[in-house]
Amino acid sequence: MDKSGQGMFLVMMPVLMLGAAGAGIRAQELSIGSAGEAVEFAIRNSQTWALRRQNALLNMGTAKMGIQDFLPSLSFSLSESANPAILSGDSRIRSLSLSVTQQIFDGGKTKLAWEAGRLSALYALEEFEGEYRNFLSTVIALYCQYLLLRDTAGIREDLLVQAGEQLTILGRETELGLGLETDYLDYKNSYLELEQERDQGLRELAALERGFKAALNLDTGAALVIGGGLPGTEDYFFYEPFFDYLWTLVRDSSTAIKQLVYQTEYGRKQHDYARRWFLPSIGLEGSVSFSGDSYPLTEPNYSLRLRFDFSGLDFLSTGVSSGSGFDRQGPRQLSNGLSLDFQPLPAYSMSRKQAELNLAESTLRLRQAEQELRESLYEVIISHDNKLRSAYNTEQRIALMEKRLSFSRLQLERGEKKRIDYLAELNSLAQARISLADYRTQAAALERNLEIQTGFPFGGLADACRDH
Repeated sequence: MDKSGQGMFLVMMPVLMLGAAGAGIRAQELSIGSAGEAVEFAIRNSQTWALRRQNALLNMGTAKMGIQDFLPSLSFSLSESANPAILSGDSRIRSLSLSVTQQIFDGGKTKLAWEAGRLSALYALEEFEGEYRNFLSTVIALYCQYLLLRDTAGIREDLLVQAGEQLTILGRETELGLGLETDYLDYKNSYLELEQERDQGLRELAALERGFKAALNLDTGAALVIGGGLPGTEDYFFYEPFFDYLWTLVRDSSTAIKQLVYQTEYGRKQHDYARRWFLPSIGLEGSVSFSGDSYPLTEPNYSLRLRFDFSGLDFLSTGVSSGSGFDRQGPRQLSNGLSLDFQPLPAYSMSRKQAELNLAESTLRLRQAEQELRESLYEVIISHDNKLRSAYNTEQRIALMEKRLSFSRLQLERGEKKRIDYLAELNSLAQARISLADYRTQAAALERNLEIQTGFPFGGLADACRDH
């Protein structure tokens, strides 16, 4: 795992270890004031992620234990037999044997198998980290969307208050014969549309709150106080000038790229090993045994065997062995062995060709994945900066609309403007404020996702770019 990925896990490790304690937190006392607090609570209050991380680390530790394949193997046996005889004493034979087998050389096959297990564990760890980041992104998106709907509801409520004041005045004027009833009906219809939009927004806010509670592992009936606000103008930061720097960070932290790198690396090593077909696997086996008819056993026998295995030559697998047995008086037994295993040559050629194609395909997938990730990052950065520019332009428009509205209010008081037209201006201003909140929400969510992809804490990516 690279430094950024390790840093992210080290930062979150204390939080994950508090998973069991988090279950005892009283949900009715929960108050969340930022996206960072939402993420921390979601992880602390869910034991699932703590258990999954422990499982991934355990698999990693198990893979590292594969180093034992390089160590010698020991075997021990004890036997006792009796041959009963008629008219004579029974004969008994007791034997005790101990053998040690050590792999001396196999052309890198054992090492390759060990690396395969290690890479498989890394796959699982990186897959966990990817799902973990997706979970963080989901929590952040829900939090930002909640802020947007909450602010939108407030804007629509203010609009309804102002529109209601004018509706009351218009209703009195109509009753006194100072206004047309058609104007009142048109205004009332527009007011009801605004009221419907307000009520629909409140229902959407309530539904989103239920989903947010589910992400935090809370009961739907738990009281939840969500604070915080959307970033203001002073928090604007454009990332496009730092694209190359961000690309390096994202590429080094991408779990998908890491998995393809591991897969390509392992495929290349497999291909290199397949080319070592002429290298034998050499093993040495030594044993000592004691036999006799009573304890202690005092008749030792020794044996030593050397094996040459040319299993890398798939179409003509060959095994050669040579050994000898001896005791205190000297050699007692010599043995040699040869084994051949034939495989049709076309099948062997096809398997070699398939290995080469798999390696080439893996290399190509890695290159394509890097290109797609780079373009995806560029789109995210451009989208983020465009949201900020749109927010800045909308702020300027709102300032102009508020100034224009002050003149419209004077015209309304002098009877130079209809109330329905004034309501349209109020609605346009409210929609502009909602658009501003939407731009800020999307920009904030995109920035948080960038921080998650690069492994930076919340608010740290902008500072890192400034210092770069």
